[in-house]
Amino acid sequence: MVSPATPNTSKPKLTDAEINLRQTLKAAPQDLWLETLRRAPGPEHDSLVYWMLNQTECDFAIAVHAFYRSNPASFLDNARPLPLRPGPSDIFALVLLNWDTGSYRTHRLQVDPVDVDKRTIARINQKVMAHPNGSLPFKIPQRFLQPNGGTALHVPPHMHPDDAPHLWLLFHEMGLDVDQHPPGFARQIRRAKSMFQKLRIGGRRA
Repeated sequence: MVSPATPNTSKPKLTDAEINLRQTLKAAPQDLWLETLRRAPGPEHDSLVYWMLNQTECDFAIAVHAFYRSNPASFLDNARPLPLRPGPSDIFALVLLNWDTGSYRTHRLQVDPVDVDKRTIARINQKVMAHPNGSLPFKIPQRFLQPNGGTALHVPPHMHPDDAPHLWLLFHEMGLDVDQHPPGFARQIRRAKSMFQKLRIGGRRA
């Protein structure tokens, strides 16, 4: 397989948390990669997404999730040539260029509605069909327009960001979407207190 697109050298300095998370993911199954991506909602995590997409083991489902989170409709409405050296803010271009060079051919994980809903896929299909063949300066693979197949994601508790203390800490430091309290007895106490307070308030209102 040909190597992924050449990374853009003008990248921001990485935090210690992201360096540690990358090292953790490198030794983890792709299930945790996709779980991580689902918990990285904002553009502030683009460098982590960019790194995932440039790894040879990156699963097809991860590329699909990244492709649709890049707002492909905007690129179809205002079509322009892809940059030759895409950076962390060029996720749309990176996915397509890496696909052209042989990446993301491993498809083990399933693309779920949390990754992209059917209405969005249908809308992108319509926009692609609105362009005559060859009129776009890039090509969207048919497999991205019909992302079927794969098995459901499964992350065991000892590798789950909400349950594994070391992962919770990394995710929390990265600003990823995790429970606001660390796993363990202290979290259970806080949840019990919160539930008790809600019951008290509800009882007063009744």
